[in-house]
Amino acid sequence: MDSFFDVIRQGDKYLQSWPTQRVLNCLFIDSKIVFYTRLTINVMPAFIFLIIALNIIFPILFSWSITLTFILFLLGLPVQGLYWLGKRSQELLPKQLLPWYTAIQEKLYGNRADQAITLHRPSYRDLALLLKNAFKIGGDKFLQHHELI
Repeated sequence: MDSFFDVIRQGDKYLQSWPTQRVLNCLFIDSKIVFYTRLTINVMPAFIFLIIALNIIFPILFSWSITLTFILFLLGLPVQGLYWLGKRSQELLPKQLLPWYTAIQEKLYGNRADQAITLHRPSYRDLALLLKNAFKIGGDKFLQHHELI
C-alpha cells in the first residue's frame, strides 16, 4: 500500500506522461482530469492571492477563518486531481483495452511487442507512456485516421 504522498508523486508523473491530444478526450477520462488538474495548478495561486487581498481590503466582510477555509479548499483541488491520477496510474488496463494496447505497440515496435505484454499486464501508466511515444513517433495525427479505434 502506497502512502498518500507516494500516490501524489505518481499522479504528478502520470500527469507529465499523459499526452495532450484531442483525439484522446473522447476515449479516456484521464485526458479531462489531466486538463483540469493542470488548470487548477496554474490558476489556484491567483485565486488564493485574490482571496487574501480581499481579506486585507475588506476585513469586515471576510474573516480570517473563512479565508483560511477557502484557501485550504482551493489547495485541495489540485491535490485531489493528482491523487486520482496517481491511483489511476496504478490500475491495470481492463481486458477490453489490451487488444488496442497490443495493436499500438505492434505498430510502433513490431513483433517484439507480444513478448513484453505476456511478461506483465500493462497499467494505465504504461498506456500513457506508449501513447506519448506513439504521438512523438507518429505525429499529432497518429490516431485521427481511426485505424486503431
